[in-house]
Amino acid sequence: MPGIYPFVSKQPHKRAAFFVASLLLISALIISPFISIPLVDIAPFLPVYSTSVVLLESITAYLLLSQFASNRQVFSGFVAFAYLFLIPLVTVQLLVFPGVFSPSGLLHAGEQSAVWIWVFWHASFPILLLLALIAPKKIINQNPADLNIKYWLIAFVFISLLVSLGLALFATWGSHLLPVLIDKDSYKQLLNSPYALMVWGLNVLALFFMVRRARSNNVLYTWLSVALLASLIDVTLTLLAGARFSLGWYAARVSSSVSSMALLFALLWEVNRLYVAAHRANESLYQQSVKDTLTGLFNRRYLETQLAIDIDHAKRYQEPLCLLVVDVDHFKAFNDKHGHLSGDRCLVAVAKQLQLSLNRPADFVARYGGEEFVVVLPHTEAEGGMLIAEKLRQKVSELRVEDKGQLLSVTISIGYAILHHNEDTAQGLLIAADTALYQAKAAGRNCVVAAIQ
Repeated sequence: MPGIYPFVSKQPHKRAAFFVASLLLISALIISPFISIPLVDIAPFLPVYSTSVVLLESITAYLLLSQFASNRQVFSGFVAFAYLFLIPLVTVQLLVFPGVFSPSGLLHAGEQSAVWIWVFWHASFPILLLLALIAPKKIINQNPADLNIKYWLIAFVFISLLVSLGLALFATWGSHLLPVLIDKDSYKQLLNSPYALMVWGLNVLALFFMVRRARSNNVLYTWLSVALLASLIDVTLTLLAGARFSLGWYAARVSSSVSSMALLFALLWEVNRLYVAAHRANESLYQQSVKDTLTGLFNRRYLETQLAIDIDHAKRYQEPLCLLVVDVDHFKAFNDKHGHLSGDRCLVAVAKQLQLSLNRPADFVARYGGEEFVVVLPHTEAEGGMLIAEKLRQKVSELRVEDKGQLLSVTISIGYAILHHNEDTAQGLLIAADTALYQAKAAGRNCVVAAIQ
């Protein structure tokens, strides 16, 4: 999928985008009969609004540029360019807006500066997105390996900011060269000018083409459609409200904020989804690295790591620990007589029974190699270890392994050892339990023998 992360699930995005778009349209229709109602001039509103828009668009541009740098899809860079382009316009408009920082605005602005910056702002965003959509195919789809990411990033960031700043300063210092669009706080002249139709038409055109692209289920196109819809509602409410500080004017600023945050919402949603997916993938890889492929038990690698941790903990807090080495009796003869597939089924059945017979979370069983298993029992004294070992031996002796219609019995021998805090290591404990296991075999098998320590 071009232009954004290779999303796996598109339907949640489509439903969320449809919900946001519906909410915007319904809200606009509800307030439409009242948009001309004048409200009070809330002094902190514009600084808070402009700051939020700058922050939202900066974060959106950063995420898009990061994504462009990672997958080299140029369309993401063009969209980032569009969002970056708005930042100087929004910032300068706040500085020159009458009554915010001074009665006539800062930077020696004229009466028409703020409204012309608004025109440049709401015309440039759809224009830039249209250019991204209709850009020559050789630019959008060129070989990613041919891109020099550093220079592209520099171009996207600095060209957008410098051109936008130049446009904002032209509207500020050259406002006397531009047609009059506002009389005090009234937008009547703007509404009757060709510039109003131009700005509105550009937003409609960009929305039309973006919605057509969104039919391809591309998530970036879907949320850019929502952003353009919010921008169109912003323009419509501003023009029809007729004046600053009316209900429609305030509602338009809210819609503009939605336009700024729509794509950011989708990007953060995907960042979170990718984080969760990466975490699950890492967890899956870890489980594969520590699990035995045949039995599903922990493997020898996990045993060596976790046993060392458990022994260190037991020594530090002077707690008991018991270790059992389990061997399937006469397994070679079983394999030779019934075949390797039956032998594998036997090992799986024994492993499952050993696992099911352990009730405490800290206890675990691992396949040590071949037909040998090791059971680690933290917080377990010698008497408790013997009881658990006998329970394991009895449960396995009750097993019946099916082979060609026959039910075959199997037994195990167990050697167990208790941790001595002063001198024992993991290797020493394993050797002690293994020695006891050989004594159990010598004693006739199907029994439990404690190590002499």
